Amino acid sequence: MHMQKSFFKKIIVAVNGHRSSIHAAMYAIMMARTYNIALKFIYVVDTATLKYLTMNRFLISDEKTDFETRLTEDGTHYLDYVEMLASTKGLKVETELRNGGVFTEILKAADEFKADLIILGGNEKEASNDGYKRRVLSTDQSEVLANSKCPVLIVQKPDIADEFKIF
Repeated sequence: MHMQKSFFKKIIVAVNGHRSSIHAAMYAIMMARTYNIALKFIYVVDTATLKYLTMNRFLISDEKTDFETRLTEDGTHYLDYVEMLASTKGLKVETELRNGGVFTEILKAADEFKADLIILGGNEKEASNDGYKRRVLSTDQSEVLANSKCPVLIVQKPDIADEFKIF
């Protein structure tokens, strides 16, 4: 099979607990397989927010530890899942669990990996009265967009799971 030359050589995908980030992962896997691109998935355990909440007495330190443990377990679970998705399409990918502030770590990871594209999942808000869905970027997404040295792609494809099955 002839591989098209791609604009991108290395893609990094930030996954979190949202369904949209799994959709972004599927999209990235399809892209990577089509264009023979190196792919890395990262999950950031948001220790920055946990630290802030503890310092301001919203959380006691025992709770902070519990949350961190749970987030780390979640992160490992999601990374295993997207790695498994990639392997169903015959792709080997890298995964990394990181700790810190979400957008800071995404940008650092992209730099370290020398990524030429960052892929994020879109945030879908509920349909409002006029029937339009409001898509609002999270603070972390906005910060990645504002501060990234490479292009950022936000994937919004609710029907991607069906495409992925037959890809």
